[in-house]
Amino acid sequence: MTRMPGAARCARALLLLLGVSGLVGAGRLAVAAAGFESGALGGPVLAGLLLAAAACGATAVTALAVAARFAEGGGRVRRAAVAVGWVSAVAGTAAGLAHHGAWGAGSAAGALLVGLAGGEPARQWFDRGRLSPPCPAGG
Repeated sequence: MTRMPGAARCARALLLLLGVSGLVGAGRLAVAAAGFESGALGGPVLAGLLLAAAACGATAVTALAVAARFAEGGGRVRRAAVAVGWVSAVAGTAAGLAHHGAWGAGSAAGALLVGLAGGEPARQWFDRGRLSPPCPAGG
């Protein structure tokens, strides 16, 4: 298999989307934490905002790193993509229930990523044999 199947390309695009939107979300949470007025419960709320920003940023960076490694692949890259999908699905569901239903979009994107990266076309792409690098002398 020399060409990435459509399911794997869609999974890569979803990883890029989750990575960029995660960085934007982490930035928004950090800005909210910076402008937070501390009161009686200021410390725990500020800590929660900063913790959420750190988790969101870490997931975003992981999604972008996995998307960058998609072309060379391997089983570890596919499993990492599935893990990012599960984290996004669970976090999106929790945020949708706790705050607003619009956060459920992350849940849907994560579930779709799990389905695409865990499917048979993606498995075939990542389990394919690697081509040897070309000989530098040309022969």
